[in-house]
Amino acid sequence: MIKLISDIIFLISIMVLIYTGFKIGMILFWYEDKKRGLVILLIAIMLGAVMLLSIIILMYALYYLSNLIIPTIPTEYIKFKSAILILIMNVIVFFISINTKNKVLDYCLKKGIITKRESILNIFKVN
Repeated sequence: MIKLISDIIFLISIMVLIYTGFKIGMILFWYEDKKRGLVILLIAIMLGAVMLLSIIILMYALYYLSNLIIPTIPTEYIKFKSAILILIMNVIVFFISINTKNKVLDYCLKKGIITKRESILNIFKVN
């Protein structure tokens, strides 16, 4: 039963990670202006780099945290603990990535890279 719950939690965490990547990559699908298309591509690459960097940093941090916790957990719960840590990591990455995306888009609005009309469409904002 614990293995089934662990697998379900792991699948949920993978879905959270895919949803995060979709929300970050959605910036590439809306923009049709050829002049500023390269700028939008660079913004999307920067946001993807932030997402990957936060995944790597959190993976190492949770790995060292789990090494401290492993001696206190019975062996039949190690997969469950790993699934919970992966879910926590993916939720944190989601919040970091979406907040970064919202800040970058606010900055782009302020500097005129995207227009007010495009921001009113509210394609990007995730509340």
